[in-house]
Amino acid sequence: MRMLETLVPLGVRQAVLAGLDGLVIESAGKENPEPELLAAELAAIVRASRTLAKSLGGELKRFTLATEEREVLVVVFGDYCLGAVVDKGGNRKGIGSELLRLAQRLAQAL
Repeated sequence: MRMLETLVPLGVRQAVLAGLDGLVIESAGKENPEPELLAAELAAIVRASRTLAKSLGGELKRFTLATEEREVLVVVFGDYCLGAVVDKGGNRKGIGSELLRLAQRLAQAL
């Protein structure tokens, strides 16, 4: 597929497309964390957050995690999640837009 490569020029350190079972479908980038760890953790967060999302009146669509140095932007669609690790202060708006565009394309393809 290699669709996630479009995220690398935007400053994404690591990107992963994963099923909610935590397995990597595709990854891009060569930074930490390893794609398998990122996929497993993001899938676990999505699964754990479903009850809260329902109590808020819907389904989990996207979320962001932030540390002092990096952020993880995540889009959830169907039984998949798409996440990107970026440096704090990076182009979050552009990367977020590209994640949404990719999620829409992937939702049709998968």
